[in-house]
This record gives sequence, C-alpha cells and structure tokens, in this order.
Amino acid sequence: MTTPSPTTYFLRRNRSEAVRLDAQHLLWQLHTKYLLHPEIPRKDGMAIADIGAGTGIWALELAPNIPTDARIVAYDIADTHFPAKEYWPANVRFELLDSLSPTIPPALIGQFDVVHLRMWAFIIRDNDPSTLIRHAARLLRPGGYLQWEDARFGSIVQRGLPAQQFRELMNRQTVVTGHDFRWLDNLAHHIQTTALDDKDERLEVVECRQQTPWATPQLIPLATDTFMLALENSSAVLDKLRAVAPSVPSQKEWLAGLAALHEDVMRKQPRDGEEERGEFHWLPVSLLGRKMRQ
Repeated sequence: MTTPSPTTYFLRRNRSEAVRLDAQHLLWQLHTKYLLHPEIPRKDGMAIADIGAGTGIWALELAPNIPTDARIVAYDIADTHFPAKEYWPANVRFELLDSLSPTIPPALIGQFDVVHLRMWAFIIRDNDPSTLIRHAARLLRPGGYLQWEDARFGSIVQRGLPAQQFRELMNRQTVVTGHDFRWLDNLAHHIQTTALDDKDERLEVVECRQQTPWATPQLIPLATDTFMLALENSSAVLDKLRAVAPSVPSQKEWLAGLAALHEDVMRKQPRDGEEERGEFHWLPVSLLGRKMRQ
C-alpha cells in the first residue's frame, strides 16, 4: 500500500476552503479573545513567523496591532491562498516554506521572537509532531515564544447514530493515512520532551489550555460548521486513496454520511425516543511555550 506523503494536504485549495479558513480564524478569536497571547511582550523591531499561514488572516489582522517597525512573515507550503501582493500590509510578507522538511534555510534560524502555529492536526502523521516542533524552535531566538492553537480531533464530541457512523468512516480513512490525534491531547508533553538541535536549549510550556467542553457553548455551532466544511472538502482525495486501500470510504459514501450527520446536528428538536439531537465537533487546545537555555 502506498502511504501519502507527509506533506500531502487533504483539503481542496479553493475559494470555499479559503472562506472556511477565515471563518475558522473568527472562531479562534472568539475563543481565545486575543491575536497575540497577552504574555508575549510587544516590542520595537520584533519579528513574528506564522507557519502554515493559509490565507494569512492571522498575520493580516495582527499587523496594525504591533509596533510599526515590527514585522510578520507568513509561511505556507503553497501560495494558493496568499492575498495578492498589493494587499500586503507594509509590515507583512508572504513566503513559501515546508515546515516539515528536515532542512531549514540557514538565514531563518534564530530570527524570530514569536512563532505562531494553528490547526496542524490533519498534517501531522503517526502521533509524532516532533519535526514540526523542532522546526518552530529553530526559527525562534532564545527567549522567543511559541504560540499554538489546534483541534483535538482525537476527542471529538459526538452524539447520535449519524455521528457514530460518520466517526467510523473517519477511522477507516485515518488508519490508512497515518493520522493519529493522540498527540493533541498531550501537546504540552510533546513540547517539553522533543529534543532540540542545541542540547542546551529546551521549550518550556508557559500555559496550556485544554477545554472539555467548550468554555463558551455559543461557539459550538461555528466549530461544527467549519469542521463539516473541512470534512466535505476532504472528500476530494478519497477515491484516490481508495484505489490503493479499498477500506477507505468512497467519496459517495463519505458525502452521504456527512449529509445525514448535518441533518441530525441541525435538527431543532430531538427525534421521538431520543433525548437530544446530534452533535459532532472537536475540542480546542491552545499552548504558549518559550525557548529557554538549560
């Protein structure tokens, strides 16, 4: 069986995905209530890297809220969702970078005061985020901060038969693609135990917030909608995966299961004999770390 490349992206790079990413950004803003973590000092000349930037919406919103001589570089492996250069703020630029590559351009090493990551859950494989963590740490200056927000897909809240059935479809996909989300429930542990290139340096966890359930229940519909859009977009690769692994659900089966799940989640009232309507959403984790000398 052919295993997908570690850098394979399972979502369409189209307009609906760009809009979903921006809506998901709104979800995170409403949840965390900050762009840059309040414990990160804003100082003149600071340099910020956003890796896996997508549309760059986080960098674009942060740009007017940092010192005028500070700069942000938004990195992604593809420029599909980058805005046209005429829309870049003066203190933001967009560049290509593979953050799962074993090598990193020497000019980037130790150049940033802050590295921001968001929603890497479906990129990381085999329960091992160490390559990404080391990459982020190499970008940081000593004393620099790592800010990370992600979805704990291993701890999906599910209720109702359609939710259970769709989760089984997801399991049939992830066992083939190598996605194992346990690391997201232990993100702080991975941050603290990943060996860095410089043996005299380490990443220290300043704060890690794992909420069960969401602290603001009003955000659950937005979390559900953006999740379902991502699941719909991910159906595009299923038939290709099925060609090498017949256990993977077909695109038709996936979309039918998703439609049944959406109908169950959107019901205003429980069905006869049911106490509650369907539910299907992930739980958040947000972490602030800092690169320190031993």
